[in-house]
Order: sequence, then C-alpha cells, then structure tokens
Amino acid sequence: MSVKDKIVQETVETIINSIDEQLTTYMFEFSGSYYDSRETNDEFFADKKEMTELVIKELYNRIKL
Repeated sequence: MSVKDKIVQETVETIINSIDEQLTTYMFEFSGSYYDSRETNDEFFADKKEMTELVIKELYNRIKL
C-alpha cells in the first residue's frame, strides 16, 4: 500500500468514526428521552442507518468538486 493510499484510508476511517460518534451523540441529545425510553434498540439502529445515509448524501452534495 502506498503512502497516499494509507493517508486516504486513515482519513476516511477517521471521518466515518467521527460521523458515527457525533450522530449517536446528537440522536440522544436532540431526542430527549425518546430513544432512552424504548424497550428495543431496533428503532434506534434503523433511524441511525437512515440518518447516516442522509448525512453522507448531504456531505456529497456539499463537497462536490
């Protein structure tokens, strides 16, 4: 693996981890006790998947070169 490939790979991993962490934080922060009061995490993970896709689409739209 070239140095450039390694830099790209590490940057992408860092961004993905950051998106995941921030999205989770914001889901709990802005939902009040909505997700805390659920008996199952299925809804949380379904919402998280949907919002992750929306975040990626928004990033793509903003970053288009």
